[in-house]
Amino acid sequence: MSLAAGEVYWALVPYTPQAPFQIYTAGSSPLEVPSVDQVVDGLRAGGDAEFGFLVRAKARPILLLSERSDPRTGDHFGLRLLRLSELSTEEREAVRDQREPLLFHLRPEHMANLPEESAALISAPIRIHESALDTRRLLGQLDKNEMRVLSERFVSYWRFDLHQLLVAKIRELQARWNG
Repeated sequence: MSLAAGEVYWALVPYTPQAPFQIYTAGSSPLEVPSVDQVVDGLRAGGDAEFGFLVRAKARPILLLSERSDPRTGDHFGLRLLRLSELSTEEREAVRDQREPLLFHLRPEHMANLPEESAALISAPIRIHESALDTRRLLGQLDKNEMRVLSERFVSYWRFDLHQLLVAKIRELQARWNG
């Protein structure tokens, strides 16, 4: 499967787990655990480190942030989308004008198969297993400039420290220039 950064596909996306947790252990019915502390305390007391838990999920379009998948887990990295119809008129205009830092507008002309005009949620990165991604139909794709701007906004929002990466790149370019 050949995927590209900036492509949008349907996926089965779990909601972020939150308390109270519905936990399943081998051979037992689900237990409701009110806090993560109790899960951690159970692990420290010798409980099984791996268990199942029930979370809500939704079939929704996602935007891929990278063409790479994790070779160990089969996970892809992407962003959830928000339908602009869920926003007020003023909020929609701010998103379309790229004045809303947490929402990256997906231009409808680049998203021909997306059911509604949408924006990528900069604050909502997700990992999606390849088996939960429906790649039969591309919903749309950002162009290179849009992907560059989205990446910059993502890095800025999450305050990633890229200093050493930039220094290494500058040194590499200097070596090419001088060499």
